[in-house]
Amino acid sequence: MITPIPPTEPLTSSPTTSLHPFLASLDNDSPLYIFFTASADPTTSQPWCPDVRAAIPVFNSVFESHPSELKVMVVEVGGRDAWKDADNLYKREWGITAIPTLAKYSIVDVDGTSIVAVRMLVENECGDVEKLEQFIR
Repeated sequence: MITPIPPTEPLTSSPTTSLHPFLASLDNDSPLYIFFTASADPTTSQPWCPDVRAAIPVFNSVFESHPSELKVMVVEVGGRDAWKDADNLYKREWGITAIPTLAKYSIVDVDGTSIVAVRMLVENECGDVEKLEQFIR
């Protein structure tokens, strides 16, 4: 199982400078996949979002079959109240509008300028094996 990064870990440590510099510090030859999920409900120890609970086994199955080829992170966006907050940092700084979201971040060169290319699968797409396989090709 791919281990999540709690919301207080690296990606939130400096959210205003996080996306492009974070990607620029990585190996630019391959994309970074970030799976944005709900945090665990303290009473059930399961993600509070039913769509996330449904997508996790599919995500794990697809990504664990390609472990050495892909850079993958799982980021928990917080509890239900934190996610519903319009000022949630993942909404504000990372452009995440729904969970689960699987984002593919790449740095590409356009006329000598590095830009961040972003593609996303959202909600039910994250639980679709065919869409996930196509997305990582």
